[in-house]
Amino acid sequence: MSDTARIKARALELGFSAVGIAAVTAGPTAGGPEPAPSPAATPHTDQFEAWLAAGRHGEMPWLATPRNRARRADPARILPGVRSILCAVMCHDPETDPGRDARLGRIARYAAGEDYHRVMRDLLGAMERFLEETLPGSRALWYSDTGAILERGWAERAGLGWNAKHSGLISPALGSWLLLGEVLVDRELEPDAPFGREHCGTCTRCLAACPTGAIVAPGQVDARRCISYLTIEHPGPIAPELRPLMGDWIFGCDFCQEVCPWNRFAQPAREARLHARTLEDWTLERFLTLDEKAFRALFAASAIRRTGRGRFLRNVCVALGNRGRAAAAPALARARDADPDPLVREHAAWALEEIARRPPSERAT
Repeated sequence: MSDTARIKARALELGFSAVGIAAVTAGPTAGGPEPAPSPAATPHTDQFEAWLAAGRHGEMPWLATPRNRARRADPARILPGVRSILCAVMCHDPETDPGRDARLGRIARYAAGEDYHRVMRDLLGAMERFLEETLPGSRALWYSDTGAILERGWAERAGLGWNAKHSGLISPALGSWLLLGEVLVDRELEPDAPFGREHCGTCTRCLAACPTGAIVAPGQVDARRCISYLTIEHPGPIAPELRPLMGDWIFGCDFCQEVCPWNRFAQPAREARLHARTLEDWTLERFLTLDEKAFRALFAASAIRRTGRGRFLRNVCVALGNRGRAAAAPALARARDADPDPLVREHAAWALEEIARRPPSERAT
């Protein structure tokens, strides 16, 4: 068995659903012993730069720093001498309990279980060590949504799928309920054939499903209108005109993936830690009672923790306002009058106004 075959077999043993190898093309050297990878050979760099130029990264300024852009364009700035990138995908559960949404508001399915960053850290760390053991003297470095890597571009080059109209990666065998991770290595491995072309065809269900119109063109998402961005990354008040369009999403959004026909091939999570956790005693109204300490304790192992208490309760207020139920008014009034965070107080006041303007028959449902 070749080294590449052994490495791939180990990745599947660890629990990844699919794995591929992307070659990092070396460009001409200036006389040094190790040719540097050519930035032009990095997939999707042009699209990323155009996205930044259009301001579609919203209030995520770190994405546009010279250092971040240079590292995304040239992985040798992350790992000198890199020759190959192992790309791995892990399925997360494609189904959730409908009763959970009714009590808690909607949470993106990838976040229903343990924080995937922790899961990926453990598995990719094991792959990093296996690579260095299998290839003596090599250097390897893992990433998963935490560094300057154009993940979907490299996964496409590794033959794992194509970048879809909703801007996520679709695998023809697994759909798009996927988590991505990479291990950079300074050795040449046998590369997989890049995925040849996209297979979305004439389908535009994801564009039509987005309530805020965030998918402005096939493969182009304006973060400033994206519910996932608004509920997670956006630091301040949500624009009043967008709040009614957000429904009861309190962390992330799955609309564009829920309508994707390729997800009929989706597989359940192999990793038990990604299965949905139980929050049986919690409701949207009860979330408003969380202080900082209680918030951190409740979501200690969850991706939700990264929003911070203020943003999360902001989202809860918007969800309650959009549901429009009079029963939520007492909890919202307490938040409006006494919450220590002005962000929460502002959105609680908005939610109360939304409830008040509804006909009595709608407030009771």
